[in-house]
Amino acid sequence: MQKSNRCIALFEVRPTTHYGKIGRQSDRTIDQSIRHSWSFLHSLWILMRRKPHRQHYNDLNRLSSIDLMKFTFLLLTALTVNLSLAPAGVTPLPDKVAAVVPDKQASQIPDAEKLTGMLGERVQNSAINRLLQTVDPDRLLEGYRKRPGRQEWDGEHIGKWIHAATLAWVYTGNAELRAKLDKTVTELIKCQLEDGYLGTYEPEKRWTSWDVWSHKYNLIGLLTYIRYTGNLEALPACQKMGDLLCKTFGEGPGQKRVIQVGGHAGMASSSVLEPMVWLYRLTGEPRYRTFCEQILSSWERPEGPHIVSRLVEGQGVHKVGNGKAYEMLSCLNGMLEWYRVTGDDQLLQAALNAWKDIVAKRLYITGTCSSHEHFQGDYDLINYGNVGETCVTVTWLQFNAHLLRLTGEARFADQLERIAYNQLPGAQRPNGKGWGYYVQMKGLKPYNENLTGSCCLSSGPRGMALLPTFALTTDADGVVINFYDPATATLTLADRSVVALDVQSQYPAAESITITVKPAKPQTFALKLRIPSWCDNASLQVSGQSAPLTPGKDGYVAINRLWQPGDKVTLTLPLKARLIAGDHTNEGKAALAYGPLILAVDAALSDGQNNPALPGLDLAALKFTVEPAKETYLAWPEAQVFRITVDGKNYGLAPFATAGCTGSRFRVWMRLAGAIANDNLLENGIESRSRQGNLEGSILDDLPVVTFDGKMATEDWYAVTLDKPITIGKLVFSQGKLFHNGGWFDASAGKPQVQIQETKNSEWKTVGELAKYPSTTATDNAKIRAGQDFIVTFSPPLTATAVRVLGKPASGDAPHQAFSSCAGLRATAP
Repeated sequence: MQKSNRCIALFEVRPTTHYGKIGRQSDRTIDQSIRHSWSFLHSLWILMRRKPHRQHYNDLNRLSSIDLMKFTFLLLTALTVNLSLAPAGVTPLPDKVAAVVPDKQASQIPDAEKLTGMLGERVQNSAINRLLQTVDPDRLLEGYRKRPGRQEWDGEHIGKWIHAATLAWVYTGNAELRAKLDKTVTELIKCQLEDGYLGTYEPEKRWTSWDVWSHKYNLIGLLTYIRYTGNLEALPACQKMGDLLCKTFGEGPGQKRVIQVGGHAGMASSSVLEPMVWLYRLTGEPRYRTFCEQILSSWERPEGPHIVSRLVEGQGVHKVGNGKAYEMLSCLNGMLEWYRVTGDDQLLQAALNAWKDIVAKRLYITGTCSSHEHFQGDYDLINYGNVGETCVTVTWLQFNAHLLRLTGEARFADQLERIAYNQLPGAQRPNGKGWGYYVQMKGLKPYNENLTGSCCLSSGPRGMALLPTFALTTDADGVVINFYDPATATLTLADRSVVALDVQSQYPAAESITITVKPAKPQTFALKLRIPSWCDNASLQVSGQSAPLTPGKDGYVAINRLWQPGDKVTLTLPLKARLIAGDHTNEGKAALAYGPLILAVDAALSDGQNNPALPGLDLAALKFTVEPAKETYLAWPEAQVFRITVDGKNYGLAPFATAGCTGSRFRVWMRLAGAIANDNLLENGIESRSRQGNLEGSILDDLPVVTFDGKMATEDWYAVTLDKPITIGKLVFSQGKLFHNGGWFDASAGKPQVQIQETKNSEWKTVGELAKYPSTTATDNAKIRAGQDFIVTFSPPLTATAVRVLGKPASGDAPHQAFSSCAGLRATAP
């Protein structure tokens, strides 16, 4: 332990230490009290010593005997007072720089509430089954201990894990998780170099690619850890990182501009704004404020992403920077943190304009956005391929949480519900151990537990850990209920009085929600209820009497009254199925919803089928029913599955949150009979390829497959065979994954060919080629991109019962073998 931190270390709190109990207070109450006392004594000690801020943390052995006696007396007094008065739980360290714009809705400390239903199950599984039991700290530290890491962004995982694990520890109080957290933080700090560098790059490659990005996440993780644990030993590491960033980036001689390192029009590197605002507010150091100001200024330089100016002008988010969704939303989150500091209304307006644009034109029905990791053109919402990156889902959740806090408006909580009950758990394996990278509207759930190659596996748990910070909360008027998961909560109102809540429900499996309000004594305040936008016939009773449901300007129904301990509120949100007609890219299709849940047809519940042709938008014709879930689909005790009947066949649907959880195919948007122009005509076919390969996937669901078997081959093909003839106007071949030793077609002897069988089992007939396929060779992929589409248009259209693409596989740097890869094969009508 460094000598300069010895004074702090005397008051460092670790939940593995047993302090005993005083009355009904837990060990964590005493943890909190000691931290609170230390904060109090810290201020007194400043007054006693009258020293500059940077000298506040001197060793106790520098105190005079009189000062030491004063200090000891004050410590004992403060502990006595705080142990008797402090509420149970964790008290975060306060900021030195107060917000100019205070939040209208409070962000709750995670242990203020306990969710016990569908969401609670997922939050708990993420905390214990993934963060505690699955993630290996040595893997997180690997790239720091032996630079460089396995990939350029390898360094971001540990900061994300620390952030999620800290929030999860606060929520669960799990001592094992805290011990793992403490050890991992200690080991990470050991990896910091003398100049403050805490990345995974070798010296000659510093500040390229994702280097600033990794420092961003280390700051986010460590500052969150400091704030909630009270352990200031990690603060010098954060300040050294911050100082190095200040020294390296700026407008001075020898400095770089932060937008000129990294990628995506500077959005990746400049998203470090968010934790640098945190560092400024925690320490009060002016140099960190200057750094933040320079980032905002750099955005509007000619080569910058023009985040604020273009959004204020009303341009779509796809016109900002290069449209990269994850990085842009990360910048917007940092921008809103800066808005809290400055009160610059233009920043809030930019954020609101971005939100409106995304919700109106770029939002998937399940609550995610982006395809191929970018915001696409207006209403360009493809259902398959690289859709719904989990990193985007989580930063979109954070963006809505910021706007909810800053405005107090229910419309942002509506979006949070959509995310929390659909896309976020849909990306998580129900047991919490694995996550998906891209989680599309149809296909297979790409669950994975291995960090390598996927930034999203560390982002997903952050989203889960944030849910308890806004599910039940407070504002200036009283209590606000955003989510109706069964829960208990102890909330502190604006006047510092404490109110307990008990939410009894089976939401979203049952319509009745009973809320028991438990102030310490009779008290007047507002209880605000969010009526979900999907519900048009809610009803309300307060202490057994009917009450009106009139939303205020903020969108909430407020019940203002003198509350007695034990008063009950019963809210009824009738659950019913809804058919949602598709538009734009989903024209001619429909989706089913039930309450807040988006449903998906699941092949495992439908005898292997998942593509019914709905007769129309008449819900009654589908004979919709609800039944208890079983086995893997029983992700929480009240989980349900659903059934419809189409053309005499029974199809099972699951909530998007569990659809495909058995490895089966699923589909959100179902086609309407006679309207299939936007569908892949090959979807109900049987796929095959020349060699099975070693990568599980499906070219019908845009999940890449390969033909790799370690052997040489001169021809590879990918085919789909159908039961009945189809008329094809266009065929699309999507390039699969690329490797050092192959994965593409060798076009040196000719472009890949398109062939069909006109009748069942007839001879293959060549009908075209992938004319725009690049001039690749066996060893050179000619910069072809994974996921790149190659289109063949047929005029006149062709009739076929089977179609395939074939070509010569490439060998890359391993000439003894050759293989290719395909991500998808799609055919559409003329």
